[in-house]
Amino acid sequence: MIIDKTNHLPEYGALLPHLKEGLEAVQALGPDPKAGRYEFNGGFLLVQEGETRPADDGDFEVHRTYLDVQILLSGSELVVWDSMEHLTRTKEYDAGTDKEMFSGTAGHLFPVSEGMCWAAFPHDAHKACRDAGKRMSYKKIVMKLRKESVK
Repeated sequence: MIIDKTNHLPEYGALLPHLKEGLEAVQALGPDPKAGRYEFNGGFLLVQEGETRPADDGDFEVHRTYLDVQILLSGSELVVWDSMEHLTRTKEYDAGTDKEMFSGTAGHLFPVSEGMCWAAFPHDAHKACRDAGKRMSYKKIVMKLRKESVK
C-alpha cells in the first residue's frame, strides 16, 4: 500500500506499471473531469463521486489484473485496509470484474483528503469510500494500471 500526496505520485513509476500513461490521461481530463470511464494505453480511469459508507459496511476487495491508484480530487474518505492473508475469502476471484472478496474486521483505517492518493497492490485488501459514522462527500479518480508488465 502506498499513501502519499498526489504531487509525489510520479516518484512511484518504478513500482506502478503504466503510471506515466495514466498520469498523462489524468492531465488530459482537466481540473474538473466528468464522471465516467476513460481508457488509456495500459489501463483506464474511473472518475467517481458520491458519499461514503460506514467502515464496517461490506467486504474487502482485492484485484489481480489491475493495480488501484486512487486520487482524491475533492472531499474526503476513510480507507479500510488489511493484508488479505488476515481475512476470510467470501467470493472467489471473478476475472470479469477483477475482484476477489474477503471479510474481516476493520483493522486499519486511514483518512484520505483532497490532494492525497493511495495505491493498492494484489495483497492489499481494501474498502474505499468509507467513514467513521459521519458521511462525507468525495470526488476521485480511480486509475487502474494493468500489471502484466510488472518486473
